[in-house]
Amino acid sequence: MKRLLLDSPYYANWKKHTHLKDSAIYAYSRQFMKFEQYLSLDFEGELDFDKFYYDTESETYRPIDTECIDGYIQFLKKRFQASKNTIFNNIVYLKHFFTLLHGLGMIKQNPMKNFPNPYYERRIIDRSLSIGECQRLFQAALKADPFVRKFYILILLMSTTALRNREIIQLTYEQIDFERKVILVNKGQKTSSEVVYMPDSLVVELERYLHHPVVEEWRNSGHSEVFFENNRPLTKAALNRIIKNLCLEAGIQKTVTAHSFRHTTAYLMQSSGIDIIAIKRQLRHKQLSTTLRYVPPVDAAKLLNDACSDLLQ
Repeated sequence: MKRLLLDSPYYANWKKHTHLKDSAIYAYSRQFMKFEQYLSLDFEGELDFDKFYYDTESETYRPIDTECIDGYIQFLKKRFQASKNTIFNNIVYLKHFFTLLHGLGMIKQNPMKNFPNPYYERRIIDRSLSIGECQRLFQAALKADPFVRKFYILILLMSTTALRNREIIQLTYEQIDFERKVILVNKGQKTSSEVVYMPDSLVVELERYLHHPVVEEWRNSGHSEVFFENNRPLTKAALNRIIKNLCLEAGIQKTVTAHSFRHTTAYLMQSSGIDIIAIKRQLRHKQLSTTLRYVPPVDAAKLLNDACSDLLQ
């Protein structure tokens, strides 16, 4: 039996031209099957998104529109008792589907162009380390390596620059610009050539570290990586092990990963009164909404009360 949507040229061309991975295409298609069920209600003939409704008053055909999509949302709620998360995903999938079809010239209007998606609220989880926890980590790092101070440098670097896991282990001497106090980030995941700023304390510690005899010997042997262990470049596994051991020594029981320090950078910058746009720039996020998930939730009522108190003094 021919399927109304999944056997249509719309779906075939979407599948052909989408850049999604196979696993994502499978997830999208499972939801499109629900959309197909909705479209099949009291529907006969060939599927034509540009002539989906017949308007008896004007005796003309109308394209699929937001009213149809609203009906589909209600269909999901009644037929499948869909959760907010499921509805959210369906809207995302249909936006991708219709936007691609419109870009291919297969439909004249995109019914999802300005369709709202208020069905999902992402829970903000505070993964940052407090100032006290950072201080205990610094102490544990100095205790574990008081001479080269490599562990101390690693924690300070991660806490203040928001470098990603891969960017840390692949960091080279050439990326560090001490004069401008920046690190050129041109390696690692999700990375284009950008810079992150270094605080003065990190500049001083990095300069001292790179001139330590042990580190100079490593560099003179032909290695370009800044960090190493057991005479080999630092690996992701080694970095995670270092973090885990330092947390145990510092008495920090919660799970801490290299990614936790990106949240920590955002928290420390926010606590210092730095503007959210500057935090976004340091974390190198494309969307401000992403950065907002990295900073702890703000107590708006307290801020408002404090502001009013200052105003009325």
